[in-house]
Amino acid sequence: MFSQDIEDSKTKDFKISVLYGITILIGIVLIFRLFYLQVFKYKSFAERAQYSTSRISILFAPRGIIYDRNGKVFATSRQSISIIAYPNKLKKKEDKVKVYKTLSKILKNNSRKVKQRFFNLPEDAALPVRIVSDISIEEAIQIVEKQHLLPGISIQEEPIRFYPNGALASHVLGYTAQIDERELNNRPERKLGDIVGKSGVEKLFDEIIRGTDGKTIVAVDRFGKPIYPDFDKGIIHVDPIPGKNVYLTLDLDLQKAAEDAMKDAKINGAVVAVNPNNGEVLALASYPNFDPNIFTKPLPGALWSSLITKKAFINRALLGYVPGSIWKPITLIAGLSAMVVQPNEIFHVSGAVYLGSTRFGDWTSKEDNLNLVQALAWSRDTAFYQIGKRLKPDQIRWWGKKLGGGKKTGIELLAEEKGIIPDPKWKKEHIKEDWYPGNTLHYSIGQSFLLITPVQAARMYSAIATGSTVPKLHVVRKINDYLKPVEPPDTYKLDPALMRVVKAGLETCVESGTGGASKIELAMVAGKTGSAEVPGSHKTHGWFASYAPAENPEIAVVVFAEKAGHGGSVAAPVAKKIYEHYFTQKIKQAEPLPSPSPSPSPEELKNPTIENKTNQKQETTKPQNSEAMSSESPKSLNPKKKKFSLFRKKKN
Repeated sequence: MFSQDIEDSKTKDFKISVLYGITILIGIVLIFRLFYLQVFKYKSFAERAQYSTSRISILFAPRGIIYDRNGKVFATSRQSISIIAYPNKLKKKEDKVKVYKTLSKILKNNSRKVKQRFFNLPEDAALPVRIVSDISIEEAIQIVEKQHLLPGISIQEEPIRFYPNGALASHVLGYTAQIDERELNNRPERKLGDIVGKSGVEKLFDEIIRGTDGKTIVAVDRFGKPIYPDFDKGIIHVDPIPGKNVYLTLDLDLQKAAEDAMKDAKINGAVVAVNPNNGEVLALASYPNFDPNIFTKPLPGALWSSLITKKAFINRALLGYVPGSIWKPITLIAGLSAMVVQPNEIFHVSGAVYLGSTRFGDWTSKEDNLNLVQALAWSRDTAFYQIGKRLKPDQIRWWGKKLGGGKKTGIELLAEEKGIIPDPKWKKEHIKEDWYPGNTLHYSIGQSFLLITPVQAARMYSAIATGSTVPKLHVVRKINDYLKPVEPPDTYKLDPALMRVVKAGLETCVESGTGGASKIELAMVAGKTGSAEVPGSHKTHGWFASYAPAENPEIAVVVFAEKAGHGGSVAAPVAKKIYEHYFTQKIKQAEPLPSPSPSPSPEELKNPTIENKTNQKQETTKPQNSEAMSSESPKSLNPKKKKFSLFRKKKN
């Protein structure tokens, strides 16, 4: 037992001696290693410590592509070069001043926004900040050459927003630019220098479109140049994730046709084209417009002032205006539904009617006896004054609201106004006055305190076109593969026989009334002209609200011409061009592709005199557009010269 204890003690002492030996050996190795590094490698490591560091670069994600309904590109990205600043390298004010002087000489631009952004860089920020986007190759070369004078400044390739069609649909698409201080306060997840959507779809869907930025960390010298240029992935590398793609309901070609028609007519205003059956916006144009591409770099002051003066950033399709005579179908519906007007009633029209001693004038002094269809087709104010005398303002307001007035349409665009559908309560609250009978007469012809937006007008005429539903408008069809659900429409009930009176009036307005300038051969258009007095001005807004084909509507078009004159002469011709484009394209798409010619038989190859009838070209004739009326002045207001049947057979 005693000998066993001695043996165990010797084994334990041996193990302790081995551990001591290993410890001493490791210590000697570490001492020699430290000596080697501090003495023999001192110079090398001192230089590396002096001249190198790591640099974080943000890999900006490309924004999602915006397509039209057919997959044509409205907005995409292109590669560009931007100037990046590293705030933690520019702490001293005197250094910032020197760097900015050099930078402004290279850029040949002393933009106030660029200067403000540069001198307000957050101190000690580890992440870089974009100073200027989309610089030229020449500017980039100078920055590289003068890198020793620009500490804390670098250049970087990045995707930048690009609109291949320029100003087309600019009020729907919007534009992108660097985030400002006010936006930073509302969006703490963003950082200085970020590119964000400023208006339109770009702003409303910014979080979806923008994607997720990546980053890379590389070792650089004191001038910001990578020490190991061959190590392209850096110390840490995270790829950016592109933003999601957005598919709009717009038709790019129809949008172009609408904008070209407005430019050709030289009018400021708006055009809205929708599918009345589901509320899809096929075209939405506002003029003057702007090119979103100009915001990729600092905007010259003169250009900015010019755009502001022209009010180019205002989307007129979303603003409320006095509707004038395009409101008359609403008054007629209110009168028919309240049974204060009979479908076959005849009205005597003249130059004016009187309410007490107050004169309410018509646009023409021609006297006649007209039925409701003719009164609507020729937009006779005196007929609608008489209807207005029989109605209460609340009855007109009820139908205006029911068909979509006084409320937002559902369209996914910011800054849409609700408009005003007034009544005595509204006037008392806002004007501090009682409602007078004369207000109702003005109300009946679309004047008074009434305001509707062009998109609301498109929705209201879609409701008339369908006869029972009021669609919610929308401009976004899907996001990536996610199909955006369509909101169910509002509904209303009106005896189809009564609605037929209104529709017949709109059809006659185009066939032989004030809307003749919109008439086309390819389809029957139903519509109403409007010329609304502008408060405080002698000018008038021109309107034309319509749908087609009249018997089976599939497109509704509203044209608004700001302070441009009569709707029949300035707005209806614009609508005509839009309809011609739409139905011409529809015919082309419906035409079958020509079948390939059969190969000639051996007999035909031997005898070339045999006629191959399958190769003969067949001539086709296209219908020519007839000359449309361009004036609101009637050639004749005598209903006897043209017989009219309320229940006439529709044309094929």
